[in-house]
Amino acid sequence: SFSLSLLDNCFSTMLRSLYTAATTPSFLQRQSKHAIYNTAIRSLSNAATDLYSPGEESTMTKIICTLGPSSDTPEAVAALLANGMHVARLNFSHAGADYTYPEACMALVRNAPGRHAELAAGSKMTMPNNLRAILVDTKGPEIRTGPLQGNAEVQEFGVGSIVEVTIEDVSNDDAPASPEGPHRLSMDYQSIAKTLHVGSQVLLDDGLIALEVTHVENNSVTCVALNAGPIKKNKGVNLPNAELDLPALTDKDKRDLKWSCDVGADYVAASFIRTAGNVRSVKAYLDRCIAEMPPPTNGSHLPLRPLVISKIESKEGVDNFDEILRESDGIMVARGDLGVEIPFRKVFAAQKMMVQKCNESGKPVIVATQMLDSMQRNPRPTRAEVTDVGTAVLDGADAVMLSGETAAGTYPIESIQAMRMIVQEADQIIDGAASLNRVNVNEGADMSNIQEDQCLHAVAKSSVKSARDLDAKLIIAITSSGKVARFVASHRPTVPVLAFCTDAQVARRLQLHRGILPMMLQSDLDPLSAKTRMASLRAEAMRTAVELGFARAGDRVITVDRTEGQPQDMHHHSYNMKMSTLRA
Repeated sequence: SFSLSLLDNCFSTMLRSLYTAATTPSFLQRQSKHAIYNTAIRSLSNAATDLYSPGEESTMTKIICTLGPSSDTPEAVAALLANGMHVARLNFSHAGADYTYPEACMALVRNAPGRHAELAAGSKMTMPNNLRAILVDTKGPEIRTGPLQGNAEVQEFGVGSIVEVTIEDVSNDDAPASPEGPHRLSMDYQSIAKTLHVGSQVLLDDGLIALEVTHVENNSVTCVALNAGPIKKNKGVNLPNAELDLPALTDKDKRDLKWSCDVGADYVAASFIRTAGNVRSVKAYLDRCIAEMPPPTNGSHLPLRPLVISKIESKEGVDNFDEILRESDGIMVARGDLGVEIPFRKVFAAQKMMVQKCNESGKPVIVATQMLDSMQRNPRPTRAEVTDVGTAVLDGADAVMLSGETAAGTYPIESIQAMRMIVQEADQIIDGAASLNRVNVNEGADMSNIQEDQCLHAVAKSSVKSARDLDAKLIIAITSSGKVARFVASHRPTVPVLAFCTDAQVARRLQLHRGILPMMLQSDLDPLSAKTRMASLRAEAMRTAVELGFARAGDRVITVDRTEGQPQDMHHHSYNMKMSTLRA
């Protein structure tokens, strides 16, 4: 037992050393090998002695789980929460106009007992059961095959067979006598003849069948099948390297977005974002939905607009990534369609590019699709999948996502348990050898508040560095809008950031940021009021941190907050960082 433990410690130390050297090109010129070794040993020691860290929130990197038939019961949702789910994804790709099922799934998440249920007994305020976020994933403007010839369920294509791809209904045609054709295939994309040219490729059903265009006419294109296989109706179609003439939002998307606003969803994942204009269209439509809502009668405010997470799934989206990132609240690297739209050999490089740029801008980035895909069928992940998840975390992903694994797989709970263990291991490595993240404070900033944002970034960066230098247990951010906590998280802290909020929706909207653990502030005092003594709010936040087991007597804690100036002061407000040692 001792020898196995020693071997594991040595292996972890080696990984941390390698990670530090690999992620900091000039590190060896500035530090000695002895310093690298000490950094690795110190991080390993911190991880080994952190025995009272709460298990439910034990990952700095966030985990998203998709709900579906395998996880749509109270018991399953409670198990997902207990094993580390931070965000629940509702997939609207196959949902109809009846919202009974997504509403039921959302209620399961909201009603599941979480950490705040523990606080309710001793609190003077009404506490939510938990602060897990809801992400609504829209279908987006997809291209799909229509009914097949002869209304057949499946049609076989042979290698070299001729296929006419058309916008016309072919269901009344006779079915071809053999896979050699000739075939006619209906598609719901009206601009197919304008978009494609001779030599273009048409990929069917996630690329399982590839067609090459040989001739273009007014409403159709003639293709040759490059490989054999079956095709069914309503299957996805990809047109690699083509600029598509598709709207940012379909009628279905608009209905789903309005529902998202009505029920108070926290995030919207906008599918097939190709330009910055697409993002602006989604945000504008959400703003209109919020503006049209009747004012609340109980004196509360209208719900906040769901934050927009742009899904990058095409070459056009990759090419326009910088402008898309500026307009987005976050990014999802949706590798499924992306791996069909661009050569699969380029997917990993595109993923690394997007993760790095999101880190530099301080915006959350999700890596998604097939992360533990084999666990839909098997109780253990493949070694390649473990490496994929760990590498995404080491590269800087704020969140990793489970799709079919938890929605329709045989092992949903085993999947999140495996994901959590991989993420925990990667978190220890990255936090043990991390350097301060280089955030571009001007990227996406409101130019009218640029000076204020620069001040807040300076304080946030100092808090992260001080927590590391002083071996602080955690950082406490007291925030009304979530901004203070987001800025702290953008500098990639190595300890949890407990973000104490006065509004549950503000708190849930922080769930995608790596390292942030949102909490409800148990006080009626308004942090933005000049009459509020911030010291009393800091004390209450520290009491909650101790109550939940995040800290104990003797621990160092960093607090970051904003205080309003008094009438006699020479400033409107100030950003503060304080270092404290908790007493018994």
